[in-house]
Formats: sequence, structure tokens, C-alpha cells
Amino acid sequence: MAQKFYYQARDLSGRLVKGLVEAETVGEAAGILRSRRLFPVKIKPKRELHFSLSPLFPSKIKPRDMAVLCRQFATLLEAGVPLLPSLKVLERQAENRRLKECLGAVAAEVQKGRSLGSALGDHKGMLPEIFLSMVGAGEASGTLDRALDRLAQYFERQADLAEKIRTATAYPLLVAGVAVITAIATLVFVVPIFEGIFKQMDVPLPLPTRVVMGLSYTLIHYWYLFLLVLGGGGLTLRYLMGTPAGKACWDRLLLRVPLMGELLKKGAVARFASTLSTLLATGVPLLQSLEIAGNVLGLAPGVREVQLMQEGVRRGERLSTLMARGNFFSPLAVSMVAVGEESGRLDGLLAKVGQFFEREVETTINRFSTLIEPFLIIGVGVLVGLIALSIYLPLFSLPGALSAHAPGL
Repeated sequence: MAQKFYYQARDLSGRLVKGLVEAETVGEAAGILRSRRLFPVKIKPKRELHFSLSPLFPSKIKPRDMAVLCRQFATLLEAGVPLLPSLKVLERQAENRRLKECLGAVAAEVQKGRSLGSALGDHKGMLPEIFLSMVGAGEASGTLDRALDRLAQYFERQADLAEKIRTATAYPLLVAGVAVITAIATLVFVVPIFEGIFKQMDVPLPLPTRVVMGLSYTLIHYWYLFLLVLGGGGLTLRYLMGTPAGKACWDRLLLRVPLMGELLKKGAVARFASTLSTLLATGVPLLQSLEIAGNVLGLAPGVREVQLMQEGVRRGERLSTLMARGNFFSPLAVSMVAVGEESGRLDGLLAKVGQFFEREVETTINRFSTLIEPFLIIGVGVLVGLIALSIYLPLFSLPGALSAHAPGL
């Protein structure tokens, strides 16, 4: 893999020249310099510093990047480009730095004689399990290009589904954020002005006004306490979410939220069905497919049910029977899986289940967006209205206070 080398060299006149040259080895870099009529004095690899939080917060490559990778990879193989040159082309094309480094390392291992699936297995923490399993199965069966084409379609659907869910939740979060910022600005800049007027006029303050002014005083003088509470709460929640019990409790709470729980559940079922269908169609065994598809569910109650399904499949029970015992999968999904088992077209029926629930997610998102807007408007109005009301309540006592200050008027 080509890298940059820092060099010092002398030209024909003896002048010292410094710069960078790109080559695969030090010897190749020296040859390039000599072809430029430069005589190397020092050549050393350039050390590039990258600030990255990925070691602290490891994450997989995003579905959209994986979709582009699989689509390009499949196109190259279908065009007859050999595996190793294809990997090098993909490395040069990759825009994601981590993916570029991964492809470079994989290409180096393939050049040494390792299989593609084995080389990719060194990067399990970065690459999705479905990608690793399907590439291994496609390479073994000689259908790698078709496996990559299926993967491209799969990742494109997953990216579109995730984008729709993010779009549905972005608007409520934006409105809530604006409401909080507006409330904080009012408490910090507006309330103190009225507080000074009320003190100067000796106006009696009702309870709501005293509460708001106390909150304003605390926010202005002890703002760091709010940051400590928010930071501590966020770290505590992150820690609890990292434990199986905490994750399960959080997921159960989310599933009970009206509309939001329905949206998350349908999205999870769509991911599960699409993943399982894609894996089975490529020839990945059912047990391995269930394990991978269960991991993409993302919701602890569903993951637990899939684990129980794996145990049942090992005992020889039918998948549809095992799905019917739980309450995570809908009767429609169970019925279609049963039909797929009877007809021998389980992968095709699972694909239809995934498509159906993807459409259901779109319908739920539209309904969610329609219903949430009036509630958000009402919520913001109530928040701002309570602060405004607490400020204006003492104004009704202002005439009496003015009379007390000027009895001769």
C-alpha cells in the first residue's frame, strides 16, 4: 500500500532539497528521487497524526458506506476485474478513512494468499456480521458478485429505513431544543429585569413568580450545578444502557411509548426479516442467520425471543411455531413465515415481511409527524406561557404599590 515518505536530497548543483514522495517502500521512494535527478540523503515515513475517538467509542461502518462499497465491489467483479485489483480500486475510492485503512489491510492479506472472508474476519469490530457471513458464503460457493449485489440492496434499504426514522424524530427534538433554549434565555435575560423592578416597587410576589425567580437566580449563579447534573445523569444513563438489565429496562419503556414504541418495533421486525431473508438466500445456515438477524433487532425483548428461537431450532422445532410463542412478532409475520416453511420459499416470504413492515414504518412515521406537531406546539406554548404568566402576575399589584409609594398623588 502506497504511503508518504519525507525526504532530504541533493540536486545536481549540491543544493539540499526537502519534500514528500509517495511510494510503497523506502527503496521505491529512493528510485523515484533518482529518476528526478535527486540524490537521497534521508528518507523516512511521514507520521500522520489523526485525532479520533474511535478507540474509546468503537463503531461499525455506516450502512450507507457499506451499500456504496458492496455496489462498487459487485460491479467490479461482474466486469471481470480480479479480486486483488478490485480491492485496491475500492481502497482508492473509499471516502471513509477507517474503511480505506480496512480495505488496504485486507488487500495486503489477500496478496499474501489468504481468502477474502478470512482477511475480512480480522475486522469484525468494524464490519457488520451480515457482510462477513455473506461474503464468506459467496466466496465458498463462487457467487461472490451476487452476494455483494444482495448486500448492496440490503444496506441501501437499511440506510433508507434509518433515515426515515431519524427524520421522524428530528423535528420533535428540534422543537424541544428550541423551547428549552427560549426558556433558558428568558430566565437569564428577561426575568432579572422584572425582578429588579418588583424589588424597587416593593411589589408582593405570588408563589409562581417566586419559583420562577428562584430558578432564574440559581441558573445565573449556579449554572455549573446544572451542567454537573446533566453530565452525571448522561454518564449514569450511558453506563446503565451498557448493562444487559439496563438496556432491557430502557427498551421495554420505549416500546410502551405510544406511536414511538410501535415505530421502533415495526422497524426492528423489518430489519430482522430483511436480514434473515438476505442471509438464507445466500446459503448461510439458519442458526447462524438467526444469530446475526437477532443482533440487528436492537431491542432487548426481541433479541431474547430470537435467542429462544435458536434453542428451539436446535431441538428441531419449526421457526413459525417458535415465533408464535412470543409476543414480539405480529401474527401476520408468523403466518407468512409458516407459509414460507410449507412452500420451501422461506427467504422469499421473509423478504415480503421485511417490505411490508418497511411500508408500515413509513405509514407510522407519517401518522407520528401529523399527531406530534399539535402536541409540540401546545407544550411550547404552555412552557412559555407559564413563565410569562409568572412575570405578569405581580403587575396586577403594581397600582397598589405605586399608591403606597406616592400617597399624595
